[in-house]
Amino acid sequence: MNKNYYYIIFIVSLCFLLLLFFYIGHQDKSTSIETETNPFSSPFKTFVFGVGVVEAGGGNINIGASINRIVEKVPVIVGGKVKKGDELVKFESNDLQAEVMLRELDYQLALANLKKVKALPRSEDLTAAEANFKNAELDVEQAYTQNEMVKNLKDSRALSREESNRRAFSYQLALAKQQQAQAALNKVKAGTWKPDLDIAQLKVLQAKAQVMQSKSNLQRTIVKSPDDATILQIKIREGEVPSNDTSRVPLMIIGNTDELNLKVSINQYDVPHFRSDAQAVAFLQGDRQYKFPLEFIRIEPILVNKENLTNDISEKVDTDVLNIIYRIKLGDQPVFIGQQMDVYIEAKYSDNKPQE
Repeated sequence: MNKNYYYIIFIVSLCFLLLLFFYIGHQDKSTSIETETNPFSSPFKTFVFGVGVVEAGGGNINIGASINRIVEKVPVIVGGKVKKGDELVKFESNDLQAEVMLRELDYQLALANLKKVKALPRSEDLTAAEANFKNAELDVEQAYTQNEMVKNLKDSRALSREESNRRAFSYQLALAKQQQAQAALNKVKAGTWKPDLDIAQLKVLQAKAQVMQSKSNLQRTIVKSPDDATILQIKIREGEVPSNDTSRVPLMIIGNTDELNLKVSINQYDVPHFRSDAQAVAFLQGDRQYKFPLEFIRIEPILVNKENLTNDISEKVDTDVLNIIYRIKLGDQPVFIGQQMDVYIEAKYSDNKPQE
């Protein structure tokens, strides 16, 4: 019994020693692999690490469109330089050009009508109205004379009652026509009625606004560069129709390549240790031969979801990051927009909270 007991203890001890030797050997191997794959250390004793993506100076500009039409022309090429206001994309616009011409004709008609209204009264209309009034006066005098002749007859039987009534009614009718002619003459002399003039002026403004709207729709068919830049990428071709959501799939990407910025993402847990005046350097991922000093520009003061990953096995992906914009001080080594860099920012950690 005792022999078996000691035998079991011996076997268990031997297994424990074998496991211990295996664990130590595995740790040494892992350490040597890590040293080979990561032979470079940070240039600072304590630091905040971040991942940076190279961007154009001022940021990459995603060019979108507010209309959905067939592309007629793309007059630029990748790598080409453009000035502010240069044409980048032109959409088909024959129908809109015709609409502009139609609206301009309506505007000219409205202006002509306003000019006509303001020119009233016409001398011809005034002469005609005065002549009509004169005729009405003569008709009144004639009807009055004939009617008075009936009243002055000594023998009322000389004319029939019917003829007497006819002359009386003719006189009343002549008076009414005289009043009508007088009103027409006064209207012509008064010129344009103010409400009619206001309506004519409003129609001119309406036609002008429609012209501006049509021209605005036509201008939207030409996408222009918002700044001096280089064409970085073109995602649309002649004859194609752009995506309904150009905020996700832009027509093209442009940016200022005369200077390059680095958009650095640091973990939210490292944010308290970040200082904008601290030294910062960047290395190309996979090539630590060249070091790029960085110049702080600004902080984007909002935490966002992590997008750029280092592919490190211990990296946390379910965390937010703070984006910081630096200017890259370029050297002889070429750097391209979109490249990822490892960034080290000097930091001072308190003694009671060691660096993670």
